[in-house]
Amino acid sequence: MSQPVLDIRNLTIEYPTARGSFVAVKNASFSVGAGERFGLVGESGSGKSTTILALMRMLRGGFVSNGQMLLNGRDLAQVPDRTYRDLRFAEMSLVPQGAMSSLNPVIRIGRQIDDIFEDHGVRHKQGERVRIIENLLARVGLPADVRHRFPHELSGGMKQRVCIAMSIALTPSLILADEPTSALDVMVQKQVLATLSKVQRELNAAIILIGHDMALMAHFVTTLGVMYRGEIVEMGPVRELFTNPKHDYTRMLINSLPSFERRARAAEVSSA
Repeated sequence: MSQPVLDIRNLTIEYPTARGSFVAVKNASFSVGAGERFGLVGESGSGKSTTILALMRMLRGGFVSNGQMLLNGRDLAQVPDRTYRDLRFAEMSLVPQGAMSSLNPVIRIGRQIDDIFEDHGVRHKQGERVRIIENLLARVGLPADVRHRFPHELSGGMKQRVCIAMSIALTPSLILADEPTSALDVMVQKQVLATLSKVQRELNAAIILIGHDMALMAHFVTTLGVMYRGEIVEMGPVRELFTNPKHDYTRMLINSLPSFERRARAAEVSSA
């Protein structure tokens, strides 16, 4: 069996408070292989985004108190801060929840993508950088002239696609998508997920999708972990989990989905 791209083992994340330590994530364990789509679903505050931020070493005030995070077999805890930024974009990248707050509002899109290459010491011949940036935009379904625009000149879906283009600029082996469609309408959500799916297949990258929408998870991921109060309470192939959920919270999430059958039964009761 090949080595997983990401292997999380008994991860515990805490935040110090005036009343003592608060455990935000407790003994979380899962692994994701190349080309696999893994989902973490749960309500706000369940620990999903905290787990992702710990991977990116972007926690504010929190710390990893136990467990291991292995990326391509390397223990991330052993990577010094001064070189950790080299991992971002190159080996793992983040598609953020709020594209507008992630893009610099006063810098054109092309320059922001260009900065990724500059920060990682990637050099290109004269004119080649422009072609690469335009190709990245084309891969996510955006016209070449988007590189000349500022973020406020783009729609929400276009900004999210720019973030996806930035996330694949250095062909990472792991893509972290933190509720990338939460601020978008249903049709744009579908388009953004289709774009994310396309680039993930092209790279054969592992992907972790964070969210609270069970319907969205059912259409996108192959394996699903359910988080509740900082713990992964259930995990398995998404079809099996929907067909035969074991945990009460998982059943509640599934039952919260709109159902024509339940609506028909409710109508029968109200008319009786």
